[in-house]
Amino acid sequence: MYTTTMPGYGRVYQNTGRDYVLLIYALYLAGFFTGITAFVGVTLAHMSRRSATGLKRAQLDWQIRLFWYGFLALAAIGMIHLMVAGLGAITGGLGLVFMVIPWGLTLTWGILTAWAIVRGIHAALMNRSVVSSSSF
Repeated sequence: MYTTTMPGYGRVYQNTGRDYVLLIYALYLAGFFTGITAFVGVTLAHMSRRSATGLKRAQLDWQIRLFWYGFLALAAIGMIHLMVAGLGAITGGLGLVFMVIPWGLTLTWGILTAWAIVRGIHAALMNRSVVSSSSF
């Protein structure tokens, strides 16, 4: 973290790593549409986590945890999807009625993940840790 005076303004600028953290959140949001940008975001978070301190470290920990929990949840939902598809094949299509289960789980995962990203962005903009942020 460094502090400098911005030319012409006379105010002090403190680099807290907030812009970097917000970039990773933007990559996570884009990951809903592309998939690959979430991998880029978690890679950047892992690379800079070791040298980070304070709020930046707490935010990066949150982002890494968010990614890996999401990855595990989607893997489990994918397995449920395959099991329901297999049930549909065994029952001649009748078991496909249960396909609403993995669809509902995917929708729930998407809503909770979007909420967690918004919560993290809000905490970053307020210069607070996500875990201690009780405004949401």
